[in-house]
Amino acid sequence: MDNWRCECLNERIDNRPHFIVGGRQSGKTIRLIKEAGKTNGLIVCPTRNMAENVFKTACELGCRILKPITYEELFVYPNRAKKNDHYFDEYGVTLVDALRRQLKVFGRHNAKSIIIDEDSIKSLNDILDGLKVTDMDGRELKFKIEVLGRNESND
Repeated sequence: MDNWRCECLNERIDNRPHFIVGGRQSGKTIRLIKEAGKTNGLIVCPTRNMAENVFKTACELGCRILKPITYEELFVYPNRAKKNDHYFDEYGVTLVDALRRQLKVFGRHNAKSIIIDEDSIKSLNDILDGLKVTDMDGRELKFKIEVLGRNESND
């Protein structure tokens, strides 16, 4: 993706956020806590309860971090975004929620058919391909949207 640029120099640099994928209880949040502690970063969580649990875990680990906030609080106070690096915990929860909300719109309007053109899927895959994604061991991963069960000869 060529649109990740340094704001001050307008040069192409890789300043993309790093997406880290791992299973439950694999140490993702602890890693986030340690990274935020090193940079004085702010952890952003989907819910207040999750933010409190992250802060409690940090205290148990002896890591000094800023008190985590929720995604909602970040959007209510956007000026905080410029002060610290941000570390987003459990972002998959937000993506799933956004998809569910959109699907509910179709249900409320009694949608019978929804057309998705192949170029849209290609565009989404181009975006996903540009993400910097690794597993917990640092191995590079790729996200991709696939349409399964389609026979190309049926076009």
